[in-house]
Amino acid sequence: MTTESQETTADKPYRIQTASGYRKYLCSGLYMPSVTTVLSATETEKAKAGLRNWQANNPGALEAASTRGSAIHLGCENYLRGLDPGVPEEYQDFWTGMTQYLDWFDTLHWSERPLRPDWNHLRSDDREVAYVWSTEHLYAGCPDLIGEIGGVKIIADFKTSNAPYSAVLPEKGDRAGFGGFRKYQKCAQQMAAYRLALEERTGYKCDVALIIVSTPETTQGIFIDSDQMDRHEAKFLKRCKEFHDKESAEDPENSSQQELPEQEQPAASS
Repeated sequence: MTTESQETTADKPYRIQTASGYRKYLCSGLYMPSVTTVLSATETEKAKAGLRNWQANNPGALEAASTRGSAIHLGCENYLRGLDPGVPEEYQDFWTGMTQYLDWFDTLHWSERPLRPDWNHLRSDDREVAYVWSTEHLYAGCPDLIGEIGGVKIIADFKTSNAPYSAVLPEKGDRAGFGGFRKYQKCAQQMAAYRLALEERTGYKCDVALIIVSTPETTQGIFIDSDQMDRHEAKFLKRCKEFHDKESAEDPENSSQQELPEQEQPAASS
């Protein structure tokens, strides 16, 4: 476990974009893919083809969804810090209902970045960005919210969607339900990865996860207990190994398992 007193400039996380388009980080002198990069790269070929077809049939929709998601994320961050959420009028349908879940938290440890000084070693040099990462499994990412409700340690993620998520496998033929189930599975694995990396970096282990899903009609709060999170963690680690094995086979010199060359180490800040 790394503590702030042990922090060095080389230990600080840095986000980079690789030539392949993958989002990676420089953490503890190692290249690491983001959690979302691992999940996207290890999707089935059928799922990848489905996404390409959807994008082709809905030009600009992915970018619009990303802009909407960023607005809601910023609104949540501002609200948790006691500021005006500042959510644009066009996204108010997605914002309505979010605060009822945010208000459940009586203790906050992280809102896009640490809110407690003993986690400041997770901040990048600009101090406004922070990440968690695993040197054992080689991945990194940024949780949305970590806090407590009545002493229960919770990691939470904010999602916007045109349709609800589903924690239950739908009946055959229910395409909308299956889409919501796939989104739930992906998000659950994402949070399981963050939970594991947070524990590795700080020793703090979340008891449960909470997905807060905002749609135009409703806002969902889906809890995932510790046993379920353990299963999602195992699924993510399997995909993470698959990602690294494939990357090493295709380009061993630039794989995530290569250490950052000495001359590329970020210079110490003054």
